[in-house]
Amino acid sequence: MLISRGYTIFKQTVSMERKEFLKKSLALCGISLIPVGVFESCSKQSFSGPANVNFTVDLSNSANAALTAVGGSLIANGVIIVHTGNSVFHALSATCTHAGCTVGYGSYNAATGAVLGGPPPSALSTYTVTQSGNVLTIKS
Repeated sequence: MLISRGYTIFKQTVSMERKEFLKKSLALCGISLIPVGVFESCSKQSFSGPANVNFTVDLSNSANAALTAVGGSLIANGVIIVHTGNSVFHALSATCTHAGCTVGYGSYNAATGAVLGGPPPSALSTYTVTQSGNVLTIKS
């Protein structure tokens, strides 16, 4: 026991076996590396959309009715087709570049496929859309 200016301070000695110290130290080091491994594996993986895209969509077909109004969209053959303006259509990959799932949230720009926020590592693939009458042709 130490006495200093009227205060009593207890001195306690803690002993630990070398083996126990190493075990706890290594466990702590291992735990501290887990988040790095998770972030590294997450940031390195990127999913892409379909390649060699070449198909048509008939706007007069009732199955494609969602595309008749501005703001409408449709997923076909792994591609999201979006009607953004008077006779203006955009086609983007429906595959999220972060998780590989079907895009269904606001992390991407509907016209360009650019990342707006969140975890996606890259923009969605874009495809060319041409219109001839009521038929859209989507190509890579």
